[in-house]
Amino acid sequence: KISFCNSYRRVSIEVNKLLSMLLSRSLLKHSRSAAVRAFSTVAPNTGGESTFKGKHNSAFATLGAAALFGAAAAGTMTALEEESTYESDYKGQARPKQKYPSPEHNPLHAKDSHNSEYNTPPPRPDLPTISIDDVAEHCDEASLWYTFRGAVYDLTFFYHGHPGGEPRLLMAAGQDLEPYWEVYRQHFRGHVVPWMEKYRIGNLSPEDAEKAKKGQFGDMFETDPIRDPNNLPCTVKPWCGEPRIDLLTKDYITPNELFYVRNHLAVPDIDPAEYVLIVKGKGIKKHKFTLEDLKTKFPKFEVTTTLQCAGNRREDMHDDDHKIFIAPHWVVGAMSTAKWGGVRMRDVLKHCGMDVDAMALGESTPDNIKHLQFEGYDTDETGLCYGGSIPIDKAVDGLGDAIFAFEMNDKPLPRDHGFPVRAIAPGHAGARQCKWLHKVIVSDRDSQKSWQQKSYRGFAPDINFEEDLSHWPPPRLDQAPIVQEMPVQSLVCNPPQNSLVGMKDATDITVKGVAWSGGGRKVERVDVSIDGGKTWTAAELYKPIEQRRNRHWAWTHFNKTLVLPEEIRKRLARGEQVKLDITSKAMNSDFNVQPERMEPYWNARGVCINHWYHVKTILDPNRQKEDIQHDSTENEFSNTPSGGKFTQPWGQHGWTIDPEHQSDPKAHVEPESAHF
Repeated sequence: KISFCNSYRRVSIEVNKLLSMLLSRSLLKHSRSAAVRAFSTVAPNTGGESTFKGKHNSAFATLGAAALFGAAAAGTMTALEEESTYESDYKGQARPKQKYPSPEHNPLHAKDSHNSEYNTPPPRPDLPTISIDDVAEHCDEASLWYTFRGAVYDLTFFYHGHPGGEPRLLMAAGQDLEPYWEVYRQHFRGHVVPWMEKYRIGNLSPEDAEKAKKGQFGDMFETDPIRDPNNLPCTVKPWCGEPRIDLLTKDYITPNELFYVRNHLAVPDIDPAEYVLIVKGKGIKKHKFTLEDLKTKFPKFEVTTTLQCAGNRREDMHDDDHKIFIAPHWVVGAMSTAKWGGVRMRDVLKHCGMDVDAMALGESTPDNIKHLQFEGYDTDETGLCYGGSIPIDKAVDGLGDAIFAFEMNDKPLPRDHGFPVRAIAPGHAGARQCKWLHKVIVSDRDSQKSWQQKSYRGFAPDINFEEDLSHWPPPRLDQAPIVQEMPVQSLVCNPPQNSLVGMKDATDITVKGVAWSGGGRKVERVDVSIDGGKTWTAAELYKPIEQRRNRHWAWTHFNKTLVLPEEIRKRLARGEQVKLDITSKAMNSDFNVQPERMEPYWNARGVCINHWYHVKTILDPNRQKEDIQHDSTENEFSNTPSGGKFTQPWGQHGWTIDPEHQSDPKAHVEPESAHF
C-alpha cells in the first residue's frame, strides 16, 4: 500500500515504477479504445511536468496508477498521451444522412443575462489568506481542499456525497476547480458555487489566485462521435442529448441518430475483433465470448422497446425553491424507441451453467443468485468503469425479453449506443441497460457502483441535496428505492412548445404525442386537453406492432383532432391571437394515471418524473392553417420544460452560461469522432 505523496517528483518516480512493473508482468490488458486521451493537472507553484506515453492497452493502466496515487496530488502535473501512429482497424459504419432539417436558431442570451461576476465567489475579507502550497497539502481522503476563483473550500465531508464519484473528487483535490469545470461545465449552472460558499475557509492571495488559473486538465471526450444537430445536448461532456420532441411523432421507430443518448463517461472506440464479453459469478462457470461467439453460438432474438432515462424531465424539478445537484438536467426528450437484435441473456446464462428454467418457474431460488451486474468498457479519468444491475428474475424470465444486443434497427450498434454489445432490459430505466458491455456478473447483491447505489434513487420530498445527500449516506436510505421500472408517461409533441400555429379559416386543431409505461404495462388510454386540464377527451392510439400482456415494451403514439370551443373560434374570427395550454395524461393497464403536479413526489435526484407536461401554443388567425413557426420568445433550447420556460438560467446546461466559458466545447475533435 502506497500512501499519497505531496511531492511531484516522488509521485512521478513511483507512478513510473509501478507502471513498469505492471506492464512488464502483463498484468493489465484492455481492448483498443480511443476513449482516454490526454489528461493533465497542473499546480503552477512547482513548474514540474511528467509525461507518460503508451498505446491504448496501457492508457487505462497509467490512468489507474495515477488514480492510485491521487492523480491530483499537490503540485503535480500528469499527462496520458496515446501513440499518434495508432489507427483502429475498425472504421465504423456510415453516418446516416440528416433526416430532418436542423432546429431553428434560438438566440443564446447567457452573455447578456449574466454579468462578469456570475459564478464568482463574493469577497470575504473576514477569512484568512491561505497559500496555494498549503492548499496543495490537502489532497487525500482525510482532508480535501479546493480553490475556485480565489476562494478556498474544505469539502472533506463531501467525499462520499459527490454525484460524480469519489475518484473524481480525489483527482482534483488540492487544486483549482476551474480547469476541471471547463470540461464539466454543468457546474457553472449557478447554484453550485453558492452551495460551496457554506464551506469556504479562506482566500488565495491575488498572486496565488492568478497562478491557480493556469492549471490545465485534458479532455477525454475529443474522440466522441459527431452527433446529429437535432440531438440536443443537455450536457456535452459527457454527451447527454435528447431529440427534438416535435420529431418523435414522425417515426414510430426512432432513427438511430436521433435516439436519445445518455453517456455517463466518454465513448470508447472499440475494435470488434478484440471485443470480449466476460460472464462470471455465483453458480456458473466463467466464460469469455467474442462478438463472433455471440452471433454464432446462440439464436438471434429481436425486441422492440422504448428506453427512457430515469431522470427524464429533471429540469422541471429545478426551480427557485428546489435545486437539483446531479446532471444531466434533461428537459423532456430522453425517451426513444428502437428494435434491438442480439441474444437472450437467459440463453447465455444457461450456456454458462445456470438452470434458468428452474429459476424462472420458481423451482430454484438460490440465495446467492439475486442480481445480474453489468460493467462497461467506458471509464472515467481514474479508470473507474460504469456499472449497474437488474434483478436476476428479469434476466432468466422467458417472457422478460432481456438481451445482449449487437444491432439497433437492423444495423450494428452505433458507438453512442454501446458498440459492439450492450444490455437491453425492456421496461427498465435506461441506466440499467449498460452500454459497451464488458462484464456480466451473477451476484447475491446489486451493483455497488455509485450509479446504482447513489444516482438513481427516489427520495422523499423532504430530503434534499444540501443537507442530506451531500453528507452521504443520508438517513433512512431504505426509504429511497433504486429505480428499476418506470412510471407511466405521456408527452404532447405537436404542436411544438412555444409555437405560432396558423389557424386561418380553421375550426379545429390536431394534437399528437407519445406515451409509455415501464414494466411492460400497456398504455390503455391517453386523455388530452387544450385548456390546461379543465376539460379532457380521449385521444386515438397508434401502435403498429403487437405486444402481449405485460410485454408492452414499446411506446404508443396518440393523436386527436379537437374542434375549438365557440368562444375561441369567435376570437380567431375577430383576428385575435389565442393562447392554448395543451396537456395530456396517460393511464396504463394497472389504472395508474400521471399526476397533475410534481410537488407531491419531488425528489432530490430528479427521477421518475411524470406529471402533466404542458405545451404553450399561440393560435394565429393570420397565418395559413398548419403553418407552424417558433414564436419570438428567446428560448435557449428547442425543447423546454413543462409550461415552455426555464425557471432557472439554462444556457444549454452550463456550457454557454458562464461569461468566462463561452467557447464551443466541441471545437476540438480527434479522427475517431468520424466513427458513427
